[in-house]
Amino acid sequence: MEVKTIRFLLLGWLILSIGVGLGCAKKVVYSDATPFTPSKIEPRSEEIKAEKKAEEKPVVPPSERPAVLAPEKKIIEESLPKDDLREKALREEAQKREALTKETTLIKQKLNSIFFDFDQAVIREDQKEIMAKNAEWLKTNPQARIRIEGNCDERGTAEYNLALGQRRAEVAKDFLQGLGIAAQRMQTISYGFERPLTQGHNEEAWSKNRRVDFVPLR
Repeated sequence: MEVKTIRFLLLGWLILSIGVGLGCAKKVVYSDATPFTPSKIEPRSEEIKAEKKAEEKPVVPPSERPAVLAPEKKIIEESLPKDDLREKALREEAQKREALTKETTLIKQKLNSIFFDFDQAVIREDQKEIMAKNAEWLKTNPQARIRIEGNCDERGTAEYNLALGQRRAEVAKDFLQGLGIAAQRMQTISYGFERPLTQGHNEEAWSKNRRVDFVPLR
């Protein structure tokens, strides 16, 4: 009888111990004081970089940026070359006008002819002063070039007069060179008796046709 009682007591104590243990376990795990919170999963570094890249605004290179001020900039860039071209055109036009004015002045300014004795290619003493004045004009106009034209009267053959007219032109050129005029500024030609200054068949006409003319070149 006593043995049975002891067994019942031990069994009850065991059951009570188990019950108390289970109750304590439930209080620890599901206690209001310590609520259950799931562990936070840290994002991986690749995901962080991807998010930052998505948040960053793409940088557009200057060449691909929309031309907001393009019209104004284009106007400024185009206006400068146009101004330069306009100034250049004005300068060229002014230079052309100046050259034309000089050309016209040279044509209007008459260089004096010199005259020769019959069948001669020697500059006479009374013609040397004219040659000096022509040389002075050439020095005053260093950009000018001239053509020296030899002429004869109607007497003699065409071939002879062409040669005589050329000798007269060369003599005049040499004389001007002696006065300081560069040879490259002068060219010579002979017209023989083909260009008479005065029509006639007497000494009065012939004396005016035996000459050398000085013509400014354009």
